[in-house]
Amino acid sequence: MDLKYISICFDKLIERKTGFTSAQLRIIGFLMQRRDDAVYQKDIEDIVGVSRAAVSAILDKMERASLIIRRSSAYDKRMKRVSLSEQGVAAAHDVYKTMCSIEDEICSCLTDGEMETIFTVKSKLVSKLEELGC
Repeated sequence: MDLKYISICFDKLIERKTGFTSAQLRIIGFLMQRRDDAVYQKDIEDIVGVSRAAVSAILDKMERASLIIRRSSAYDKRMKRVSLSEQGVAAAHDVYKTMCSIEDEICSCLTDGEMETIFTVKSKLVSKLEELGC
């Protein structure tokens, strides 16, 4: 529960400092990771975990803000390819800097030994989650 609380608080701080919702931040991060790949709206629905209509509304807002570009697939006009615009890439870089700044601020109360312990525990938890199929 404490890890979930830390995650939620971290997300709220980022939202407050960037002006982006957590769903928008996940979409921006996903599109940055997959910049060289074809990403479709369906892919985004899967990673954001909300309804098709909700993703469509989020993407509409992001498109109006010139953060993303949507194009119909040449093979299937119903499929929408989504990519970050130049403005979206710049926003992603700004978000990343903000996240690093917040992380540095949060971790400033920890010693080097405590940080090492956190990374060791995190690695073990991630390994176990992957072992369980996540």
